[in-house]
Amino acid sequence: MNGGGSIAQQKTELRSTMRVRLQEMDAEERRVRSEKIVAQLIETTEWIEANVVALFEPMRSEPDVRPLREFAAESGKEIAVIPRTALNESDVCFSLTPTLVLVPGLAFTRDGARLGRGGGFYDRLLNGQAANAIKFGICFEFQVVDFVPSETHDAVLDAVVTDA
Repeated sequence: MNGGGSIAQQKTELRSTMRVRLQEMDAEERRVRSEKIVAQLIETTEWIEANVVALFEPMRSEPDVRPLREFAAESGKEIAVIPRTALNESDVCFSLTPTLVLVPGLAFTRDGARLGRGGGFYDRLLNGQAANAIKFGICFEFQVVDFVPSETHDAVLDAVVTDA
């Protein structure tokens, strides 16, 4: 994938491939895989030590992280929910600065590169209000690839949590 074409073309091709893979997953597989992601995440030191966690409101094809709200409440964490309709950083107003941000996307690398949906919202958020937070990509294992085309404005994540 990192061979030819412009970065924009490479991003478009990878987005298309991942959208197809995500659409092929049925609701039960998504549920089971999402439960594994949640179980993996709540065991991380970063989750355990976080005081304020920013969660994304998942789209139908994304990992369902909504159960994390209950886990957070049980452990006294503050939760900020990033609405799926957010387009600009001003669409999200954190009452407290998040210490951990969970980030969706279409493709990720193990070293923190991320390919989003193309609007740049999370790149702006992660380089803006959430710049000092720990940033975890949340995805299904098949979304982890060897190469994600990136540009200088693309935010880099601290880790990726999957169902594997």
